[in-house]
Order: sequence, then structure tokens, then C-alpha cells
Amino acid sequence: MTALPADLATTLEHWFDDATVVAPSIDYGVFDRHGVVFQHGIGEFRRDGRAPALDTVYRIASMSKSFLIATVLVLRDRGLLRLDDPVSALVPAFVDPIDDAGVPLPVTVRMLMDNSSGLPEDNGWADHELALDRDGFLAVVAAGLGFADLPGNGYQYSNVGFWLLGVIVEDLAGMSFAEFATTTLLEPLSLTDTRYKADDYPEGDRERIALGYGTFDEGATWFDRPLVGTGIGGCAASMFSTIPDIARWSAWLSSAFDPANGDDTVLSRASRRLMQRIHTAMPSPADRPAEQTVEGLGYGLGLMVEHDVRFGTIVQHSGGLPGFSSNMRWHAESGVGVVVFSNTNGVRPGIAATGMLRAVLERLDEPARAIEPWPATIAAAAAVEASIAARSSVADAAPLFSPNLLSDVPLDVRDERLATAAADIGGMLPDPVPLGERLAWAVSAAHLAWTIPGVDGELECRMELTPTTPPMIQRLDIAVRAPLTTLSPVNRHYRPVGAG
Repeated sequence: MTALPADLATTLEHWFDDATVVAPSIDYGVFDRHGVVFQHGIGEFRRDGRAPALDTVYRIASMSKSFLIATVLVLRDRGLLRLDDPVSALVPAFVDPIDDAGVPLPVTVRMLMDNSSGLPEDNGWADHELALDRDGFLAVVAAGLGFADLPGNGYQYSNVGFWLLGVIVEDLAGMSFAEFATTTLLEPLSLTDTRYKADDYPEGDRERIALGYGTFDEGATWFDRPLVGTGIGGCAASMFSTIPDIARWSAWLSSAFDPANGDDTVLSRASRRLMQRIHTAMPSPADRPAEQTVEGLGYGLGLMVEHDVRFGTIVQHSGGLPGFSSNMRWHAESGVGVVVFSNTNGVRPGIAATGMLRAVLERLDEPARAIEPWPATIAAAAAVEASIAARSSVADAAPLFSPNLLSDVPLDVRDERLATAAADIGGMLPDPVPLGERLAWAVSAAHLAWTIPGVDGELECRMELTPTTPPMIQRLDIAVRAPLTTLSPVNRHYRPVGAG
């Protein structure tokens, strides 16, 4: 994707025209794995007449957490810690909770990363404690932390848990967190406009940093929101960045799903993928639209993961601090994403970003996943189809059958069902287009669904192969293709590719 269609770009430019969002400014962009393909800014990022631009800097708050998690995984990949290490062994001030019998319940590094530690949600307090220094934070930890749930039992969003990860990173890296993150992530990935403090920008660049504002009367008047200071909590919520840098960061994370990508230099693809899968289930937010589009939701590692009924995996995270709101999200399969910044809190930019990303993905007709079947899968489908065309039976494909197949449903029963289904569609057409043009959907390289056209409809064949060598057909279902619905696998666009 080099540019968005002109009419889609126009739609995005006017996205907020009829919205009730109240903010001094909003800066937003669309990106793919090659960079930013659209950017638009509205309002004034310093209330001085200047509209936000491509290089305007906003504070991204908790979007910082994915950077923190990446540093932990860098240390893991270097062999300096394990995700199942107990936190108490790495942070002596930390004391595990105990059960009713007085038995300690160990909290692990992984539990801090996926928000299942049992520590309670703490945004209200934590947002105003970012300036707390390391010693002050460790004193809070040593005084005792309250646990609202059993470790590993469920989701609660804990900033304290992420701050503990920051302490662990500093101790194992032997340097400040910001220094380690900068040298291991920001510099190697050329994130040249991303910093942990506003003062870290060259003096000449500070005029492009958005200022934070608040309002108590829906924007009739605004008051300044001074930047919350940066201390130990900076690892999880203090970063400043731009649309191009977030696009580059997001693209690097999503590139771990690109089969053509072999880059493990900064952080392994396996670790990046680990960040972008659900580890802890989350309750569905109450503000979902009436049309349900998300069928699964959970916290990954420093990122939230949604399973969209049409587009598959969407990865995202919001950020919010006094004076700032943000959201970044991307489609894991294609890398197409959206980022939205605002310089006031409470804007909930994730709602707008969700709509924008769906609009772009729908227009581009992106598949939820592009599945490349095994050559053996295509060969087996061709054998089944050739047998049906020659004999109106699957008998000729029997040498490829797993022993279970005909014991599950005998050959004569299968052929009877095939004859009935063929009659229901008025008979099969004698010369269909090539098989590669009739592939319908797949969920793995060992699975395939394809169609056989008839006079008054079509059949759908669904086949699964075994993981053995050689692969065998362990499941084969042939029936009249049912009317498609929103949730039909073909409409979810799990597309077989590379088989034409």
C-alpha cells in the first residue's frame, strides 16, 4: 500500500466532523509496514494557532508498556531471566501474598507482564505518582502491597506490576531503564523522535511537543495540565513520540507475523509474537457498538489483543495521563494500523481508531489470515475432486485416507450423501474453473475448504490432513454450501493463497 484511495482519505480527514469529541487537538494517521500512508491533524496542539503535523510530539502514556515488555523479553532472550522467575527473587522488597492457610502464592515475572498478578487496578493513583523515584517506590513495595485476587487467576490492570518490571530491568541491565530502552530498542529501530522526557528533545524541537490541557465545561474553557514528572513509573507511561515513530514501532512488532521476515536482531520474532497473543482473558468493555465485531479479548504482554469476527487478530493499546490520550492499533496479518493522539485526557481515542482501522481494512479487503496450504493439501484436494468427477465417488482417493476416515463414515454412506447433495444443486458442472480458483477458506496449512459448482448451487468440500509423514486425509465433509453469514469462515477471509 503506497497511498489510500482518495475518497477513503477524504472520509478519514472528516472523521471527527460530526463527533462529540472535545479536545484542543487530535493528530491521527494510518500506516502499513512501509510507513505512514495518511496523516491529518485538527485543532491546535499548543493553542497557538498551529495544527498538529506529522512530526508533532505527543505524550503516549501507557502505550509505553509495549516498549517496557520488549526490554524484558530482550533480557529473557539473552538468558538473564525466565518469565516464570518469582518476582520476590528479583526484587527483595516484594512480598508474595499468602493464602488462607498461610502459604505464599508466588507472583512471577510473567504475571506482571500479562496483568494477572492479583495486584488491583491503580490508574487513579499511579497517574499522579510517575515522579516517584526508585527508592520511594521500593519503600512503598516494602511497606506491603494489597492483592485483590489470587496470582494468575484473572485480569487486573496494574501499573505497580509494570513498575516492578522496570526495577528488574534496571537491576539486570546495570543501567537506568531509559538508557537501556534507548540503546536496545529506540536507537536500533531508528525511533529518533521517541523519548522518555520532554527535556530529552533538542531545545529547537521542543516547540513541536503538544501541551496537555483539561476542561470542566466541555471545552468552553481550557486549563493547562503540567506534565506529570518521570520517575520509576516512566518505564510504563512516560514516553513521548510521533505518528511516524509509532508506525515504525507497530510495523516492527507486526512484522513478526510476516513469513517473509527473518529479522531477529533487536528482539526475536518469537518474542514479538508472544507479546501479541492473549495471555489473560479480559471482560468485554461496556462501550462496544451494537454490532458485535469482537469475539475475543485479552491482554497479551504489554498489548491488548482482540479477535475480530472479520479481520482476525487486532493488536492495540491505549494511553492516558492528565492532559493526554492516545491509542495505537494494527492488523496483525497485514500490518495496516492506525494511531490517534490527543492533548487532553478522557477522549477515548480507541473508539475512533477502531472505526478508522475497520474502514481501511474493509476498503483494502484484507484477509484475516492468508494461509499457504501444504503442497500435500492441494494434491489431496485434487485427488478427491478427480475421484468425484470420474466416478461420483471419493473411492479413488482412498489410498490417501487415514484409517479413521471410513470407520467414522463408511464409503457407501459418503457416496450416498454425495449423490444427494449433487442432486440438490441440479448436478455438478462438467468443466469447472481450476481448483486453485475455487479455494474458499482454510484455518491452517493442513486444512482446506473449496467449492464444486453446480447448476443451481455449489458444494463445499472440507478436508483436514494428519500431521504424519506422509499426510493423510483424516476428515472429509462434502455438502451443499450453506447461505453465507457474517460469521461464515469464508466471510472471515481465512484465505488460502499460493495454490493457484
